[in-house]
Amino acid sequence: MDDITSSYRFHKELESPVAFLRREWKALAIFGGCFAAILLVAVLSIDPAFFYPRLGTDPLLYYLKGLAFAETGHTAARIAVNRLPFAYVAMPGIIRVPFMLAFRDFDDQLRAIQLSNIVLVGATAAMYSYVFSWILPQAKHWLAIGFSFAFMLLSPHWLANVFAPLAEAPYAVLTTAAFILATRVIASHRPLRGQALAIACGAVLFMLAFLVKYTAPVLLVYIGLLATGRLREHPMRRRVRIIGSTAVIAGIVSLILLNWRTLFHYLQLTIGFLLFANKKGVLVNLLGLAVPAQIIPDFQLAFQRNPVMGKYRVEFGATHFDVAVTVAGAAMSLICFYGIWRARRRFTPEAGYLLAALPVLALVIPSTLRYLMTYQPLFWIFFYVGASIVFAPVISRIRASRLGAIAMAGLVLLSISGVVYLRSNRMIGVTANRGAISVANTRGYVKEVATTFRDLRRFLETLPRDRTLLVGAYGTTGRWTVISGLDYYLPDSGLGVAARTHDVYVLLECGTFEICQDFGRWESKVRKNLGKFGEYSYEPVFSRTGEHAKARVYRLRSLQ
Repeated sequence: MDDITSSYRFHKELESPVAFLRREWKALAIFGGCFAAILLVAVLSIDPAFFYPRLGTDPLLYYLKGLAFAETGHTAARIAVNRLPFAYVAMPGIIRVPFMLAFRDFDDQLRAIQLSNIVLVGATAAMYSYVFSWILPQAKHWLAIGFSFAFMLLSPHWLANVFAPLAEAPYAVLTTAAFILATRVIASHRPLRGQALAIACGAVLFMLAFLVKYTAPVLLVYIGLLATGRLREHPMRRRVRIIGSTAVIAGIVSLILLNWRTLFHYLQLTIGFLLFANKKGVLVNLLGLAVPAQIIPDFQLAFQRNPVMGKYRVEFGATHFDVAVTVAGAAMSLICFYGIWRARRRFTPEAGYLLAALPVLALVIPSTLRYLMTYQPLFWIFFYVGASIVFAPVISRIRASRLGAIAMAGLVLLSISGVVYLRSNRMIGVTANRGAISVANTRGYVKEVATTFRDLRRFLETLPRDRTLLVGAYGTTGRWTVISGLDYYLPDSGLGVAARTHDVYVLLECGTFEICQDFGRWESKVRKNLGKFGEYSYEPVFSRTGEHAKARVYRLRSLQ
């Protein structure tokens, strides 16, 4: 019996999600309830203005897409009045449109989105715990639930998906639901023709996942391997297989053609990484940082210097301590891959699904860690298998000792304490290379940022919308369009004309730890860039300067 057949038989014997829910509902209620309560307190107690400076890059582009769809019925969004609509995935913004339609004020929209994100991340944790339970004895399934919710509560990336309209949470919900549903359908004793509704639901989930992120077709590797095992035990007529394969291919081709412009944009980005990213850096980033961070939620916080220095550049081993962290991460990755090999007779489809995604996702160096979040329960399974075998002699000795239970409890407590220490010691500004905000200073930091940006919003909303154009720094263009309805102008050769026909304001702002450290240099860089398009005077009209939050607005006037 080969690995595919044995894996299929293993999946046939798995308990259903409904059975898992009925048996473990108390653990789900306790851990899920604590998870939701903690995040509810955070969302409802923090002024939404604190999140204004965090609305940039991906969250901002998603929001602009959603806002365009809510206002016009299409997703042709612009970041500035003098630019064409940008090519970017729209579905992460579209799924937030109901909140944009239900509330007029941005603060209310953001809070509603954050509350919905708690549900999304909580549902993801519940599904992850179910998948993780496949490798554990039934008596330990409650530990899988506790681990899943604790992991997401401690992970800065999952928390970011609670507080901002990002893509990872909806993508994880859709793909994991499709993954579980595919398992139940294919590994079922029932004939496929009797599961038409479940198959249709799976197709809808897959389509939506594809529209959120274009890596969703990798899920077909899992489905194909599991289906191969079914066909070996339940042969299907050749005509039916051809029709089914044709339908799948036609569906994917249709999705690609309908989204080709956006797909081409992402294809160009991927080719850029393939051409310019250092291949050794790609491998070290994957093994030394990205994979371990799927097993230990705050692993990246252990580095004294952020290894990811730029789009194509990584620098591991900046200090002796970072060398040790990198080696430890690589060891964890090797244990995980060893677990893939040892678990192949039960988890060949999962291994194929994970390994098929790694070559593409590893290339995108700054985002590899985030992109792998969808595969976390698989990393947990394979690391558990690998670690159980590698450390079996040590575990057996500990269990044989009279103090074995105490030693195991102490080891677990030490591990949890280490993760909590990393999270509390570097609460905010985790990508900075010169420190971060500790948990003790978080309250003051949050208040300073919120007050600064609340005052900035009040000032900006006194400006006439029909005459005002804002000039912002890279990554912020469009921010105050979604918050206060003010349009932006992206600097070009026509800036002088715009400054004579409109009220143009240069808006410089920082509310994140990293940017505020170099605010003066950053402002000089913005002015230098504007100087390429003419000579201008800068009349200060608003200023707030704190240690960790700064905002300056200048009226821009042409001197030519």
